[in-house]
Amino acid sequence: MKERKTTLIIGLMLFALFFGAGNLTYPAFLGLYSGNQLVLAIIGFCLTGVTLPLLGVVAMAYSGKDNAEQLAYPISKKYAVAFMATLYLAIGPFFAIPRTGATSFSMSIQALFGNSIWVKIIYAIIFFGLSYLLAIKPSKIANYIGKYLTPVLFSVLAILILMSFITPAGSIGSAYDAADSISNQFASHPFIAGLIQGYGTMDALASLAFSIVVIQAVKDQGRSESKEITRMTFQSGIIAAAFLALIYIFVSRIGATSQALFTMSKGQFLFNGIPADGGNVLGQAAYHYLGFFGQIILAIVVFLACLSTSVGLITSCAEYFHGLLPKVSHKIWAGLFTLIATAFYFGGLNQIISWSLPVLYLLYPLTITLVFLTLTKKALNLSPIVFKTTTVLTLIAGLYDALATLSSMTGLFSIPDSINHFFTQVVPMGAYNMGWICFALVGFGVGIVLSKFNK
Repeated sequence: MKERKTTLIIGLMLFALFFGAGNLTYPAFLGLYSGNQLVLAIIGFCLTGVTLPLLGVVAMAYSGKDNAEQLAYPISKKYAVAFMATLYLAIGPFFAIPRTGATSFSMSIQALFGNSIWVKIIYAIIFFGLSYLLAIKPSKIANYIGKYLTPVLFSVLAILILMSFITPAGSIGSAYDAADSISNQFASHPFIAGLIQGYGTMDALASLAFSIVVIQAVKDQGRSESKEITRMTFQSGIIAAAFLALIYIFVSRIGATSQALFTMSKGQFLFNGIPADGGNVLGQAAYHYLGFFGQIILAIVVFLACLSTSVGLITSCAEYFHGLLPKVSHKIWAGLFTLIATAFYFGGLNQIISWSLPVLYLLYPLTITLVFLTLTKKALNLSPIVFKTTTVLTLIAGLYDALATLSSMTGLFSIPDSINHFFTQVVPMGAYNMGWICFALVGFGVGIVLSKFNK
């Protein structure tokens, strides 16, 4: 009984670590556009947004390593540092931190005070100013926010979910493609679009960093055997994954029943004349179901929840880079990352999500293969050469998807037609930005063969 209670507590702690701005906005946006294709889209979303983070935490526990960087040491130490630094920048100042500010703005301030530049500037000063101050001064305020506000946020969400069943804003409508990219083709390829949208939560990337906290919590309970640590970590991970999946399913359904709250123009749902994002979906749903007072309550709770996440991300990123370059103080790193995040925040939630896609196309395949190799290393007795060949070939495919996406977004450069044809038409699943799977399998096979000859 005591172990079950401990496992539940650790599982809820892991869920709280994962739960952030993207865990609300992505499923809400997915539901709004997927409509009657919601089932396929949410299955794909949960595969990458729930299953992969769980495997990341388990892989870390199974490896017995002290930190995530060590997982990539079989590839090379330089690669390990470069990979983790890029990962921290992605889940930190470039995307996840500015997304906390943009999400809280989108879900609350925008509906109440508009989207003018001065409103955004004032909000940025308040939100990111507080984030920086709490990140550089040891304080339990952020912890208290996370501890006490999370239950309140869940209560508000529970009311919204319940109301969406009792008196829905509308019926589940048709599916629409939000954009031409495969990641937004909810009508044409809902399952694949859901898979790629799940990348956006960044939880699989964060799992490599968060897992250390979970493993330490298990060890603090007196567990020292590797099998015990792995088992208890897995059980805790299942609890966190179950809560994440429930949130995703029900929040996406709120989105699917909220199409009537927005105007449709040229295939896009609009809010106050601009393309609606996931934050707008929940904000408008709160207003519809709970009125102005409910919208204010949601605004305050989301602001504090996002503030807590922002503080945690600034602190962890500053700590990591301070460890890499000790001569630069924690405060300077925190200040730099806060300024970068503030700059990206002004692009708005939709732009942050859009610009994160090329980076996710690169980082997610590398993260998935690293987790897979870690989980199978002992059972298959994998040598470092297998890590190297698998990673190199995965990197090639990931770079293509990242650069091709960046090319279509900016138009600043073009990729030769022959290369495009090979990666999208010749490589299996290449047309869906999933060609890296074949590259990874080939790299894995080549590595196995080379390791036999190496002996």
